[in-house]
Amino acid sequence: MEHLSFEQINRIDLVDFLATIGIQPKKRKAHRYYYLSPLAGHPVHRPTFIVNRHLNRWQETTSKQTGKLTDLAVRLYDCTIGELTTILHAALPPVPQLLATKGHNDPPLVTVEQAHPIRSTYLERYLWVRRIPIHVARRYCLEAWYSRDNNHYYALAFRTDAGGFELFAPKRHYRVLPCGPTLIRQQSESLAIFRHVFDMLTYVAAFAGPTLKLPDLLVLNASIPFQAVQGMISPYRYKHLFLPNDATGIAFSTLAARVLPDCDDHRPLYAGYLSLNEWICRIGTAPGPKIAQSLPELPQSPSVLQPTLEKPKNTPTPQRRQGE
Repeated sequence: MEHLSFEQINRIDLVDFLATIGIQPKKRKAHRYYYLSPLAGHPVHRPTFIVNRHLNRWQETTSKQTGKLTDLAVRLYDCTIGELTTILHAALPPVPQLLATKGHNDPPLVTVEQAHPIRSTYLERYLWVRRIPIHVARRYCLEAWYSRDNNHYYALAFRTDAGGFELFAPKRHYRVLPCGPTLIRQQSESLAIFRHVFDMLTYVAAFAGPTLKLPDLLVLNASIPFQAVQGMISPYRYKHLFLPNDATGIAFSTLAARVLPDCDDHRPLYAGYLSLNEWICRIGTAPGPKIAQSLPELPQSPSVLQPTLEKPKNTPTPQRRQGE
């Protein structure tokens, strides 16, 4: 995604932006949308954050704060104006381009036509490249057939709790509304938090104990600010953060560790790499520490992953069903 100017950012629809980072309205009256406030220090039991979609501006009724999208994003991500474009670049690929150009009544850019268990050799090979065992991927993901610009393709699909999909294929990532996080419950008092599904799958594949001992798994599916999911995370006794080593991952992890008790930031595990999955895929190609002995949920060596990876047969399947 190209870097957007502040004028372009402020033209992005606020309601769509909030949906993309997992924040949904509690009620709607005409062109006004009412939310539980995503800003820190405001009530979480009644909607005090109002978006006027006609004006594309927001208002926090308890503090009388108002503004445009850039004003909101600076507060959500606890960043400077100079850092905002970089953070939004990480938070919203490729959605801002879509929101800035399409009208509200236009059809969606990507439409999922059907979803079923993973059976494509093409996707099996893609998972092998990402060092994800196929049996782990099948437990949490689907194969989706989707249409884009009147052509048809398929991709790895991960469902959001709101009912949308995160679609992944080599060099492609699409979000199908409604967006939001995904919480996978194991009835555990511990919670492991990831930004994208590949980091969660990497963690599950490397988990040293039985499946029944897995913690609950929260996949944000976007660079959601900490305040937006604080209410989901707080009830857990133990919180484990496996977010990327980028600006938004650092901001989320730092704030969460400061605000919440028993919250561990595990990013030093893959220091020198962007994410947990990239560390597993590229281990040895960038400087990074060995696995910490204090993390019993992870194996003592990344080689634990290798016996579970069965390389697919060398019979590539084309990605699309027609076109492109």
